[in-house]
Amino acid sequence: MKALVETLADVLRQGQKAVLCGIVDDSGSSPRSSGARMLVFADGTFTGSIGGGAVEGACLNEAAALLHAPEKYRILSFELTAAQSAESGMVCGGGVTILLQCLTSGDLPLFEDALNRRDTPMLLTVIPAAGAAPFLALWTTADETAAPLPAALRTQLARKAATRRPFRLETEDTRVLAEPLSPPVTVHVAGAGHVGRAIAHLAHFTGFDVVVLDDRPEFANAGRFPQAREVRVVKNFQDCLGSLDADDYVVIVTRGHLHDRHVLAQALCTRAGYVGMIGSRSKRESVYSSLLEEGFTQADLDRVHSPIGLDIGAETPEEIGVSVVAELVAVRAGRA
Repeated sequence: MKALVETLADVLRQGQKAVLCGIVDDSGSSPRSSGARMLVFADGTFTGSIGGGAVEGACLNEAAALLHAPEKYRILSFELTAAQSAESGMVCGGGVTILLQCLTSGDLPLFEDALNRRDTPMLLTVIPAAGAAPFLALWTTADETAAPLPAALRTQLARKAATRRPFRLETEDTRVLAEPLSPPVTVHVAGAGHVGRAIAHLAHFTGFDVVVLDDRPEFANAGRFPQAREVRVVKNFQDCLGSLDADDYVVIVTRGHLHDRHVLAQALCTRAGYVGMIGSRSKRESVYSSLLEEGFTQADLDRVHSPIGLDIGAETPEEIGVSVVAELVAVRAGRA
C-alpha cells in the first residue's frame, strides 16, 4: 500500500487527478479481500488491482466517468451467484463493495504527511452513516485523536496497532477500513548462486525488497540481480549482516555448510522476522549441534525454517525459489 501512496502523491504533485478504488467490504468467496487497491489515472492507465474480471472492468469505467463528474466519490456493490461468477471469472459466489474516490492536489497534504512520518501510520477509509461522505484520515498510536472517530473505534484501532494487514472495524453508524502503511519487508538473500537468483527474482515479483549478499563479485552483481535494491559483495560471510528487525527476512542459500552456519549464527543474534536455511535435515542437525555447543539455545534454533521453503517436491533452482518465496509470503501474511 505504501508504494501505491507514493505513486498517488507523485501524480497529485503534478496537479493531476486520480481515482483511488478500494474494496471496503467483501463476503463469500472473492479473489481479493478488503484493502485491495487500484489507482486510475486521467489518461486511462491504472496500477494495482481489485481482482480483475468484470467487476474491475466496471470500476475502470466508473472511475473514468468520476474523473469528469461533480461528485467526489461513488460506492459500487456487486453480488454474483455461483453461475454468474463462472461466466465473469470474478467473484466465486460472493460479493464486494468498492469505494471510488476522486482525489486532487487538495488531498496531497494527507499523503505527504503519511510518507514523511517516521512511525507507521494507518490510512483510514471512514464510511459514516448513510448520507455522509466517506473520507480518508491518518491514525497512529502517538496521535490517537487525530482522526474524527467514535471512541469505541479508536480503542479498537489501538488494540490492532501492530497489525501489518488491512482490517475492517465497524460500529452501528461507522465503518472503517484500516490499512497500515508499512514499508515493504526486506529479504536478505545470503548466496548469489542459481537458487539465490531465483529467490531474489520471485521475492521482488511478490512485493519484497531484496538485498543480495555474496563474497563472489562474479555472482553478486547488478547484472545478475537487476531487480534487487542492493547487491553487496562482502569480504566474507562471517560478518555480513547488520542490525535487523521484524521487517527483515534472512534467506540462507550460500554455496557451503560452513558459510550457512556463519550467516545463521549472525541472523539468530538479530530480531529478524524470518530466518530460513537451505539443506537437508542431516545438515541442519549438524549445524544446530555446533551452534548449541557455541551457546545458542533451543529456543534460538526453533526460530529457523529448515529445510527452507514449503514441501512441494522442489528440485530445480526455480522450483526451490517458488517453494521458498511461497513460505515468505505465508509468513508475511501471518499464515506460517
